[in-house]
Amino acid sequence: MSLIPAYAGGNPPHLNNVIIISIDALHPDALRQAKIPTLSKLMQSGAYTLDGRSTEPPKTLIAHTAMFTGMAPGENGKVDNDWITGEATVQKPTIFDSAQRNGFKTGYFYSKEKLGYLVNDAVDVHEWSRDSAIDSAGAFIKTPGRHFVFLHVSGLDQVGPESGWLSPAYIEELSYIDDYLSSLIELISVDKNYLIIVTSDHAGHGKIHGSHHPEDYRLPLVVCSDAVPINQYQNISFSVFDLKKMLGDLLQNDSS
Repeated sequence: MSLIPAYAGGNPPHLNNVIIISIDALHPDALRQAKIPTLSKLMQSGAYTLDGRSTEPPKTLIAHTAMFTGMAPGENGKVDNDWITGEATVQKPTIFDSAQRNGFKTGYFYSKEKLGYLVNDAVDVHEWSRDSAIDSAGAFIKTPGRHFVFLHVSGLDQVGPESGWLSPAYIEELSYIDDYLSSLIELISVDKNYLIIVTSDHAGHGKIHGSHHPEDYRLPLVVCSDAVPINQYQNISFSVFDLKKMLGDLLQNDSS
C-alpha cells in the first residue's frame, strides 16, 4: 500500500474521495495490541489520537447521531438507542448535507438496521448489510464522480460482549477487520486526493458497554490525507461531537 504523507502547503487539490469509517465498539488500546497493518499505515502516515470520548450514554445510535449532527443528544433529539425501519429519521442537518453542498456523491453503508435512522435526503446511496457494508462502499467508490462515504463496520460489538473487550478473540476480530479493509483503503489511496478518517462510537470494559465506566466512553481518531492538512489532529482530545465541524473545516480547506 502506498500512502502519501500529509499535505504540506500550496493550493490543495480537490478531494476525490472522503471516507469516514466507524469501527463499532473499537477500544483505542486495541490499536496498540492487534496486528493491523492497514490501520497502522494510516496512523503512521497521518495523525491520530487515542483520547476520544463518546456521548452520554456511550451507545451506538446515540453516538453516531452526535457524529452526524455535531450536536449532543438533547440538542439533536436522539436520546435513545433504538430505531426500526418506518419510524421517523433524523431531522437535523448532517455531515451528508455538507458533503452534498460541496459537490460529492454521498454513500452510507452500515451494518446495523437502527443506523438507518441517519438516512436523509442528502444521502444518494445507502445500504444496510450486516456482512457486506465494506464491499458495498468499495463498489460505490468505483462509480464515476467524487465520493463522500460513511462506512459503519460491525464485529467488535459482538465479540466484546461475548469474549470481553481487549480479549484475544476481540484482538483477532480487529485483525480480521483490518485485513478486510485493506482493499478498500488501497482503492482510495491509489486514486489520490483522498481523506480517510477512522473512528468509533464507544468502547467497553470486561464484557460490558454502555455503562458509566470510563473505559466505555473511550474511542480513537485516525486521520490521513494526501490533499488537505491534518497534522493539527495529532494527539488532540476528541469528542464524537467534533466530527461534523472537523469535516467542515477539511472540506473548506479543500475548496479554498
